[in-house]
Amino acid sequence: MKKKAGGIKAAVFAAAALVLMGCGQDDTEKVYLDEIKAGDYVRLGEYKGLEVVQAPPEVTEENRDSYMNYLLSLNPADGAKEGDTVNIDYVGTLDGVAFEGGTAAGQNLTLGSGRFIDGFEEGLIGAKAGDVVELNLTFPEDYDAAEMAGKSVVFTVTVNTIMAAEPQELNDTFVESLDNGCSTVEEFQQYVYDMLMEDATASYEDAIENSLVSKLMESCEFTKEPPQGMVDSYVEILTDNLTAEAESYGITLEQLMSLGYGMDAETYRSEIQEQAKRYARQSIMLQAIADKENLNVSEEELQAEMEEIAAASSLYASVEELEEVLDGRRYKESMMAQKVMDMLRENAVVSAES
Repeated sequence: MKKKAGGIKAAVFAAAALVLMGCGQDDTEKVYLDEIKAGDYVRLGEYKGLEVVQAPPEVTEENRDSYMNYLLSLNPADGAKEGDTVNIDYVGTLDGVAFEGGTAAGQNLTLGSGRFIDGFEEGLIGAKAGDVVELNLTFPEDYDAAEMAGKSVVFTVTVNTIMAAEPQELNDTFVESLDNGCSTVEEFQQYVYDMLMEDATASYEDAIENSLVSKLMESCEFTKEPPQGMVDSYVEILTDNLTAEAESYGITLEQLMSLGYGMDAETYRSEIQEQAKRYARQSIMLQAIADKENLNVSEEELQAEMEEIAAASSLYASVEELEEVLDGRRYKESMMAQKVMDMLRENAVVSAES
């Protein structure tokens, strides 16, 4: 859990994305920032001219070449070969019914490793990313699980990605096949560098914002506990995020917290509560700064933002349709948070690590 703790983008802006998708709208009694006086909950410290030490973004030739090698190894055009690693989802059925232990998602398998029963790995030779392969196989007579020994089954396997053991050759032909506007190796090298630098710069800015939020939290005095309804909203957001992550791995939330974070149910629920309280305090702190600096979001600004979202989305034919699924008041809070963060970033003193 702690490895996911971050600044305002890890909390308030994540909340905005979730309300846009309609998550967590009715299960808790919400408390919004416009229902409280933020100054009653926090005494602000100094928030302008904060000093942050952060190494500037950098992309080395090694970074660039490593990423290019990854692309050269990803999803070879001629399909999977022995020694390649495939990422697969699969469902095993016996007489048309899925059997216990025969279903998994996101599994990495090196072809030729002998991890699966005879015919499984061999049946994926030549498969390409996106292919769905049906394998008619028979468990060996001496299989460990006696109930499956000697049984004929069908595995339906979806090949998500392939990582080739031997990268393809980097040449102009390969570059042109990527359809990214590059036609030569030199152009492609610059393209990859620019892309990685864009990512590095975004991470750099995120790190600065997270540091600013942490410094602000340390300098503030929180005079009252945040409203429980606000905390509950963040509990729901965090729980929804973690549940979605668990589902992407094909496991339960409890399994994710145990395997990925080493927490039992009582511990992770307590940790989520603490994180939610911290995020509620962050929101109140930013609201207090917005009140002081006149950075609140007007209804006109919110409307303009919603019109922009609706226009850019294929899901909504109008702002009215968007309003049916978007929690406008919560989204307005996220817009306020971004305005405050922009002001803090403009006034911050950032120096490189020595």
